[in-house]
Amino acid sequence: MLSKAIPVVALFVAAAAFADAAVEPALPNVEDNIHAMDTDHNGMVSVSEVRAYLEARHGKNYEKALLDDLEAKAVGKSCASPFSRSLY
Repeated sequence: MLSKAIPVVALFVAAAAFADAAVEPALPNVEDNIHAMDTDHNGMVSVSEVRAYLEARHGKNYEKALLDDLEAKAVGKSCASPFSRSLY
């Protein structure tokens, strides 16, 4: 009788593991987040796009002081570099 119960238990455990995996949503990767932030589709994410994305997800004035500082330091600067690539 015990030998018949083991495959049933194994099947139940496998089904439970599959159900847990199916319920948990996949987390977006970095590239997915960059695509979501890059609203003008120029392949670069500006500070204002980062701010809009974060405020849409976390509410108005999310990390306001940090983003204000980042915007002040980013005026007139570009982040183009040899290691960056176009996303489009």
